[in-house]
Formats: sequence, C-alpha cells, structure tokens
Amino acid sequence: MDKRKRNNVFIVLEGLSGSGKTTIGKIVAKRIKGEFYRTPPSLFAGSFRNRIDKCASDSARFLFYLVGVIQASDEISHILADRPVVCDRYLLTTLCYHRALGVQINISDSAFRPLLRPNFTFLIVCKKAIRLKRLYSRGLSFNDKQERQIKIEQRFLMQYRKYNLIEVDNSSDDPEVTAKRIIVLLGE
Repeated sequence: MDKRKRNNVFIVLEGLSGSGKTTIGKIVAKRIKGEFYRTPPSLFAGSFRNRIDKCASDSARFLFYLVGVIQASDEISHILADRPVVCDRYLLTTLCYHRALGVQINISDSAFRPLLRPNFTFLIVCKKAIRLKRLYSRGLSFNDKQERQIKIEQRFLMQYRKYNLIEVDNSSDDPEVTAKRIIVLLGE
C-alpha cells in the first residue's frame, strides 16, 4: 500500500439490517471528510441483485456477493488515494451471512489476502425492538423479509461476534451520539 493510501483510513460498519449502519456511516464520513461507500457496489445492484437474491441458491448468492466485495475492494482502494472511506458492509457480512445460512465456505483465509483490509471494523448493534421498528418504518427489502421468515438474525449476529469486532450500541434515538462514539474510537 502506498503512502497516500495509508494516510486515509478505511472504516467498515457491519451489523444486522436496521442497526443504523447507513445513517451512522454517512455522519462519520462527513465528519472525517471522507466518502460513504455502500456494498454491493453499483455494478452489482438493482435488478441484477434482486434476481440473484430471489432465484439463486445460497451458494451462488455467496459467490455473487463475494465478487461484489472484490469489486468494492478495488473501487475503495482508488478512493483512498484521495480521502478516507466509511463502508456500509464488506467481506464479513458476506462470510457471516452465508455461514449463518449454512453455506459451507471452503476458502482459505489466504484467498482473501488481495482484498483491501479495513483499518477499523465496527459491529453496530442495537436492541431488537428498536432495530425492528427501524426496519418496518423504512420498509422491508426482500432480504429483510427473508431474514425475518427464516429467523437467521441471531445466527448472523453470532457469526459476526466470532471476529471480536469493536461493538458499538446504536440503540439511541440520536445517531449523532453513536457517530461521535466511533469518531472517539478512531482517535480523531
């Protein structure tokens, strides 16, 4: 990694849908004069993603999202040449979600070495009732409905926790409070 990229921090926010990753990510990115980035990248979004989510097997979906992370890694590395990046979900979401579904992921960690590594990864959590209220108020996506139907959220969260991420509670009604906590943890 060259000098310019080392000076700009790469932050990832992981967590269950409705935990507040997007809202917090946008606030943190603005505060650190960075760019907010959301995965999967635009190349993988829209109707193509919807078709994969609705029709593909869990293993095929894993590969789709993994390729999306590879694309995101490349795009983020270019952005980091100019400014910090705050990313809404990255590699761990792809791994943890599909492991929670029961997909056997037989890829060694060395396969992920070429991917850009975050400087910080935060697990955004909140009380279940608050998270569900947020989900229902914004409207449930296909994946949100699927997760609720198959009751995967706890297994998904357990997979995240295996990585000993920095957990930040976002149960407050004020996302600025959580964003400030993250900025303090960054040492800004």
